Amino acid sequence: MLIISIKGLVDGKYPVEAAADCSEIPYIFEEFVGTISITGTLRRHGKRYLFDMSAQAPVRLICDISGEEYEETVTTEFSLEYIANTMLANLNADKTDVEPPFYIREDDTTIDLSDEVRQELAISLPMRRIAPQYRTKEFIEIFPKFAEHQPETTNEGSIDPRWAALQSIKFDSTS
Repeated sequence: MLIISIKGLVDGKYPVEAAADCSEIPYIFEEFVGTISITGTLRRHGKRYLFDMSAQAPVRLICDISGEEYEETVTTEFSLEYIANTMLANLNADKTDVEPPFYIREDDTTIDLSDEVRQELAISLPMRRIAPQYRTKEFIEIFPKFAEHQPETTNEGSIDPRWAALQSIKFDSTS
């Protein structure tokens, strides 16, 4: 779990570092493997706790082009705001889709960032999953055996002979 201690903090700025194994984070996507680490700053101002964070975690992905499995690191930056207000924290205790700012009890001594970090990392997963060795290559370079089956290119304006018969089709209703 990614738990930050706020016990005894007075107004000011504090460095924050934490790490947890991916298996310790509930409901994390199966792509995440290894250790999630977060670094950043915590600013306390009255009853507000403001986090400016960077999180990174290794992921194991399957390349969309080659089908090979590869690993890389996903990194994301985000900010979180927590407010110490017991009444609002109790009202939001049963809700699962709470919007920021997040409320904590005034007597809390820790803040659990696990859920927010999990969500931030999840939306940072790449949509196109391409292994690093294929990112700068064309498909034909990777799979030259499929280059033989490419249709012959024709000059602009000329018609591919396979489609020439379609030119004789008439769409007039007068015929």
